[in-house]
Amino acid sequence: QGTNLEATLESGEQGTDDDRVRVDSFRPITDAATVYGSASYRETQQETVTSTSEILINSRTGRCDINRSTRYSRLKIRIPAGTTWTFAAGVVPDFKPEGTQ
Repeated sequence: QGTNLEATLESGEQGTDDDRVRVDSFRPITDAATVYGSASYRETQQETVTSTSEILINSRTGRCDINRSTRYSRLKIRIPAGTTWTFAAGVVPDFKPEGTQ
């Protein structure tokens, strides 16, 4: 049996060349008490993907507070090894439109 291994889940990439989005936050769907979140971002499909630093889930709101403007983004959660949890089903994003170019 042993202790739980580290788990990482990443969403599909969201966005378009026409519209910018503000990644405000996201809510991990998991019963893990310790969860770290980050967001990848890039301006074009040809650009190399860059990621934000990992942040610990906010214990009051249950959200990972990211504040990033971009055209394309993926959301990622990491549950550290040894954390007690029984499910992780994805994330609920909080993206807001920022305009067009």
